[in-house]
Amino acid sequence: MIWILANPVAGQGRARRFAERAALQLQRDGIPLELHYTHQKGHGYQLAAQAVSEGVETVAVCGGDGTLSEVVPALLNTPTSLGLLPFGTANDFARGLGVPRTLGKAVQTLVEGRAAPIDLGRCGDRYFSTVAAYGFDAEVSAAMEAGQAPLGGTAGYVLQALRHLRHFTPPQTTLIGSFGRFEGPVFLVASANTRSYGGGMQIAPNADPQDGLLDVCIIEPLTYAQALSLLPSVFLGRHIHHPSVHIVRTEALEISGETECLFSADGERCGTTPLRITSVPKALRVILPTA
Repeated sequence: MIWILANPVAGQGRARRFAERAALQLQRDGIPLELHYTHQKGHGYQLAAQAVSEGVETVAVCGGDGTLSEVVPALLNTPTSLGLLPFGTANDFARGLGVPRTLGKAVQTLVEGRAAPIDLGRCGDRYFSTVAAYGFDAEVSAAMEAGQAPLGGTAGYVLQALRHLRHFTPPQTTLIGSFGRFEGPVFLVASANTRSYGGGMQIAPNADPQDGLLDVCIIEPLTYAQALSLLPSVFLGRHIHHPSVHIVRTEALEISGETECLFSADGERCGTTPLRITSVPKALRVILPTA
């Protein structure tokens, strides 16, 4: 049995359309399923918890990373697997796991794929599947979440980032992990379970959600011109060669600073510093492509 959970407004209604098409394809293949829509914040968690209690084998999320962030906590350490129909706005978790983003192949993966344990991250008391960010990125994400950007998705993120560059002040920060200790001002710190966020920005291109570690991208202060030139390279993961960029790996990260600063995870607020971020190995069963 598969339950499809869809956010009807994700991707400007795209998730609903694809959920219905996926359901029809599964029905034609004789796969037992139920299609459920989320109607308000927190409803995804309630539906997923109900699916677990009823012994549903797979809960497939049709939507973006926001819908996913609601469903995941209900599936932690349960026999119910997470399936991905990545037709929301960002879809970075699916991208990081190699789940196809075309309908036919995504449904094929749902039916024929293998269930494998995947790591998650934990930011304070919140779990995240992709990236937890501090500094510049967290402030841009907060503006996006508050609806201050003129557009949604990656284009909106880039436009909001360009707006924010001129008045951003790098916070004085202390980082402690298995890599040692770092102290100084930072442009951003991104703790990555998977390689991308923001709809394909490869902030940690070598992050592996099955290695029990977080890839932490630390970017030291940049001039306005440097930041402008660095931003496009993040989409290809080439920013890691810049002298102001450092990638370290750790099981846990302690982060604090002289001032209280915002942290975001999966594009949503998850707390303020001081904060502890950890990798949670093999926390979630996910249906992955067989290849």
